[in-house]
Amino acid sequence: MSTWLAIALGDPVLRWALYVIAALAVVTLATMVQVLVLSELGARRLQRREAFEALWRPRLAETTLHDQAAPWPAPRNSEQLWFLLLWCRTQRKVRGRAHARLNRLLIDYRLHHTAVDLLQRRQIHLRLAALAVLRQVGGPESWAGVERFVSHRNPFLALAAAEVLVTLDPHRAMAEVLPAMARRRDWTPQRVAALCQLAGRTAVSPPLLAVLRAAGPEQAPRLAVLAQWGDPALMAGWAREVLADPRDARLRQAGVQVLGDLRDADDRPRMLAATLDPDPDVRLAALKALRKQAEPADAATLHTLLCDTSWAVRQEAGDAIAAQPGLDRAALDDMLEQVDDRYGRDALRRAIEERHP
Repeated sequence: MSTWLAIALGDPVLRWALYVIAALAVVTLATMVQVLVLSELGARRLQRREAFEALWRPRLAETTLHDQAAPWPAPRNSEQLWFLLLWCRTQRKVRGRAHARLNRLLIDYRLHHTAVDLLQRRQIHLRLAALAVLRQVGGPESWAGVERFVSHRNPFLALAAAEVLVTLDPHRAMAEVLPAMARRRDWTPQRVAALCQLAGRTAVSPPLLAVLRAAGPEQAPRLAVLAQWGDPALMAGWAREVLADPRDARLRQAGVQVLGDLRDADDRPRMLAATLDPDPDVRLAALKALRKQAEPADAATLHTLLCDTSWAVRQEAGDAIAAQPGLDRAALDDMLEQVDDRYGRDALRRAIEERHP
């Protein structure tokens, strides 16, 4: 034994230091071995998956072309998740009979039951994969298993579950999804709007109207942006009510958009009044609505809006004037000379050049 080692082992402090160094060396070596082993296993798994997809991608493509029973053996248990993910990616690219053929292949392999089983797993990515499959092949029997995830704390999982419910039964789904949005602040209106578009106006309108009328002052503005996906005839009463409410500009903007889609001549005074609203977004919405039913008598209103403080309103006013029937290039040029505001002139000049080059 070397002298320094004997001294170190004889001193209690140095002895414990040597033990710590030895322990750290063992842990470091074990960590390096673990990293190398996991890297090798990951590389081999990736190779197996690439080989699997190289084998099944053309098979799925062939399935979309022919009505036939599955001529290949079902994927092994260890490959079923890979198959479901590849199947979902293929489904997003096809329509019609090709879509139905892929569904039949999945059912022949009884992998739709595998998707239902994946819903019971705790991993979020497995549940998302299961919902992606059930969105394509789910039936009424899938409702109860999917419905419970609409209230899940993970917003992505909850929205995926809501999308599946919409594909299963739009009317029943909207009656649950819209009240859920009123309670949840982690659902963006854009994502819910996509669900409304998928469900259709017939399914959206009654529950949306009920939710809007029951919403509190904090919830109503978030929900109001969805009003455009409802039936204007059904939403018109609510829209006229909120136009008279000065508390929130987003409600008034939504009301103007609904009445603009309805195109009822009785609402023209409301549209004209909304062009004087203090909020520029409401004025812009009113101008767009008015443009859909503009009359020659509205020329003065449009001319006034060329001097608006909002750039977007000025541009829309210029487009509305240039698009009016019966006005040729000479008449528009005369009108351009009468605009005092230089920014308004720029807006109208641009619109004239685009409409009458």
